[in-house]
Amino acid sequence: MDLRVLIFVPALVGAAICVFFFLTFAAHYYLTVLESTAAGAKEVTWVSESLIENFWKPFYLAWLLCLWLGPAYVIGRTLAGSTGAAWLALVVPVFVAWALYPVSQLSSLSASSVWMPLHPQVPARLAQKPAVVAGFFALTLPVFALGGVAFRWAFLTRGEWHLLFLGMPLLVLAGFLYARLLGRLAFALMFTRDLLKRKKKKKPKKEKPEVTTTADEAESPAQPSELPPIVTPLDGELVGYNVLMADDPPAPKKRVKAEVAEDEPADEEPKPEPTSAPAKPSKPTKSDHPLERARTWTDDDEDTTPYGVNPSEVKDEERIPEAVLKPSAEELALLDRRDAPKPPKRVWSAEVFAFFGQPGTISAMVILTGIGLLAGVMVRVARDFNPAAGGE
Repeated sequence: MDLRVLIFVPALVGAAICVFFFLTFAAHYYLTVLESTAAGAKEVTWVSESLIENFWKPFYLAWLLCLWLGPAYVIGRTLAGSTGAAWLALVVPVFVAWALYPVSQLSSLSASSVWMPLHPQVPARLAQKPAVVAGFFALTLPVFALGGVAFRWAFLTRGEWHLLFLGMPLLVLAGFLYARLLGRLAFALMFTRDLLKRKKKKKPKKEKPEVTTTADEAESPAQPSELPPIVTPLDGELVGYNVLMADDPPAPKKRVKAEVAEDEPADEEPKPEPTSAPAKPSKPTKSDHPLERARTWTDDDEDTTPYGVNPSEVKDEERIPEAVLKPSAEELALLDRRDAPKPPKRVWSAEVFAFFGQPGTISAMVILTGIGLLAGVMVRVARDFNPAAGGE
């Protein structure tokens, strides 16, 4: 019985689990750096998400990368077998992915769906920034080469355990740096014009036809009293009631004032006049108040006394909250868009490497390196105890 199987099977299962965890965390950190940088942020905003939320991210990046890496790997293996140069099997896939993967990633960021690998808008925008694009490829070529060599040391070598502990930190560093550079390129392209977008022509407004009314239409409709009556067998002729139209103002009613005059009889003695007669209320006089000046006095108002109007005791400033009259500095900043991203003066500057000093970046690199080392150990153990490979 070959005892290597007892070690190979658990090591293979552990390698699969650890590699999946490594790819999931790597995809999450890669997209976090890329999206934060593409939005114009100088520092990366690290957000903790669950494993379920990050489950789809490695498949998403594998789709964009293997779209070019798969055919390039086949071509590289073919060239290496025909020419005898084993290095072509690694150089050709790395070169093809370095040249074409950014187009797929930028297309995914600008398209309506993240799963779209190509978008015609991306080449049109890249053509407007030739110097920035040339600087991106010049900086990412050594980063891509470093990532390819580090991946080979970490996962594709047998024995030589020191290469695992040297290659894994370099692989993590290359992934973070490449995401930062690609994010800066995406941020620079955000301020370019879409050359393929067609301007929509505004449709001329249709003028509404003027409605003209004739003299007959302007006349009011005939009232029921002006129409011939309806003859019924039981009630005879019936005539409807006239309708008062809304436009016709009602006829004003004349005010009738009743006066009663009593004549004293001659036989009766005149009544003595009271010594102190009640004072007859005098007609109110107009005051200088605006409400009193605008009031129209009638005969019914002779026996009334107007109420006095006092000024309001509440000031207008007390009714309006102070927060409305005096907005805060944050609200004024949102109003004039001070926090809106501005075009960078220099795309490739020292700000590219500033995020490496953040505590969140250092923590993410340490976590990812630890998971990668565990995955690399499992892969090497499974390779060393593989019965099919004839190892001992």
